[in-house]
Amino acid sequence: MVSVILPFYQVSDNAFDDAIRSIAEQSLREWELILVDNNADAATLQIAESWAIQDARIRVVHEPVQGIAFALNRGLQEARYDLIARMDADDFSHPQRLEKQVAYLNNHPEIDAVSTQTAFESELDQSEGYDWFVQWQNSIISPEAHFLARFTESPLAHPTIVFRKSLIERYGLYSTENVPEDYELWLRWFDAGVRFYKIPAPLLVWKDHPQRLSRNHQNYSTPAFWTVKCRYLAAWIKRSVPPEKKIVVCGAGKLPRLRATLLESHGIEIYGYTDVKMRQPDGIHFIPLPKLIVPEAWLLLCFISKRGVGEAVAQHFSALGFEAGKDFLIC
Repeated sequence: MVSVILPFYQVSDNAFDDAIRSIAEQSLREWELILVDNNADAATLQIAESWAIQDARIRVVHEPVQGIAFALNRGLQEARYDLIARMDADDFSHPQRLEKQVAYLNNHPEIDAVSTQTAFESELDQSEGYDWFVQWQNSIISPEAHFLARFTESPLAHPTIVFRKSLIERYGLYSTENVPEDYELWLRWFDAGVRFYKIPAPLLVWKDHPQRLSRNHQNYSTPAFWTVKCRYLAAWIKRSVPPEKKIVVCGAGKLPRLRATLLESHGIEIYGYTDVKMRQPDGIHFIPLPKLIVPEAWLLLCFISKRGVGEAVAQHFSALGFEAGKDFLIC
């Protein structure tokens, strides 16, 4: 049995109806669908209520506090079953999505959360960045790859996840801070040693449109992501990095140094900065790249966000014997 949580607020009627239908027509029949009304308009609420009348497995609950994290937490509190699935009101699930995810969790007790690859559809002409991001996400399959990529970006799409409810009981509900609630939860779970897996098949159509929260809500801004990223990066460094390793930030420009300041606010000492260019900004210790050749001496954090730089940094230091996740991280 799996509890599917689908919050809804402002969404086109056709997309919402299709999203619900994609769950109703799942090959796995043992589920409940919790439609969480988060102050939707009357027409959208009517669609949800009509589905609840048609199918006893579907019910509507109401969360008056505005915000997806509040709606998700209400859904979690209402969930009856031991597995939790997420679904968004404007996406579309493949008919075998739940069957494949539940079977994987049943057959792999060491895995607590399983997502899927996504197919990306956008209404917008300017969506190359999202398309690249989806391709990157889809390339991350194994638990080890998820763990290694956790500080680069969110390594899985929120509406594809199915996880054991015991994770919520053990580590708490979604954060209602002004942060990306899904990424914060993933980092919290990674920090606790939770193992993720991704089914290598696109079992959800992830739809991009102008109203998408990640495009226009402050909780999904770059500073919001870095707020949670530095919190958990600092916790990992304090717990896992030998004190003799000196921390060097790859990127001596203004933005990487600003991000390093955020990490320092969590009690992490930055030894210096490096870059492909010789830089000497006032007040920093600059280390030329050729001096960084002994893996045991350094923890290198790449804070440059330009596309392709992280891969180049990883190739450079891997060739010198640095180990990803131990001697350097792409952040």
